[in-house]
Amino acid sequence: MPPAPQGAPTGHQHGGHHHGEGPGDPGQPGGRLVVYADEQLRETFTVLAEKFEAAYPGTDVLFEFGASDNHARRVVAGAEVDVFASGGTAGMASVVDRGAARGAPTVIARNPLVIVTAATAEGVDDLTDLRRPGARVVLCARHTRCGDTARKIADVRPTMVRPDGTAAVAAVRAGTADAALVFRTDIAGAGTELRTIDFPQGVEHADLYAIVPVGAGRNPVAADAFVAFTSSALAKRVLSDSGFTPA
Repeated sequence: MPPAPQGAPTGHQHGGHHHGEGPGDPGQPGGRLVVYADEQLRETFTVLAEKFEAAYPGTDVLFEFGASDNHARRVVAGAEVDVFASGGTAGMASVVDRGAARGAPTVIARNPLVIVTAATAEGVDDLTDLRRPGARVVLCARHTRCGDTARKIADVRPTMVRPDGTAAVAAVRAGTADAALVFRTDIAGAGTELRTIDFPQGVEHADLYAIVPVGAGRNPVAADAFVAFTSSALAKRVLSDSGFTPA
């Protein structure tokens, strides 16, 4: 097989083999399935791809992970992608509004904003505690979904800013911040040393993750099967284990 062109999707992390461009049986999922997915879905979708390929022998899921808005622009421009899975709402809205989607998108998960603090810390129990004098609060940088959502809903003045949720959580773990406002997936697997606090605004403005088959795709049968698979009970468990709130 010749080298893939620059920007082409690659096989997911377990290293499956390619089985051709489309399904061998028109009524049965098979062949190559190209999925553009938000970077935040990398871990969960890699696991789901393995389960999907086991359920449908002969399928080969190829991912390109990255920023949803960038993926959306390429889908609208006619990229031959079978499935688009977005984080946030802007990218999916543009794909639907420009007629590039095949059908209506399905919300598969939510990612609420939460407060994270040290498990032994006292004095942080809700959002109002982050506004009191002396509170050391870390936020994600501006122009990230984590940072922009926190600034939109929390009215909290940060004492420090970190480039993303992982770095913000690290500041709390290191003791340089009392609390961080991050997405729930940023603290998945953090262990017992950190405490997570839900608050109503964070739940209300949770980041939405949606999926839709793409009209320009070359494998609609497998695309429909994969979209349905992401709403299965198994998929909900995988999403939950990574910190998402399944839809």
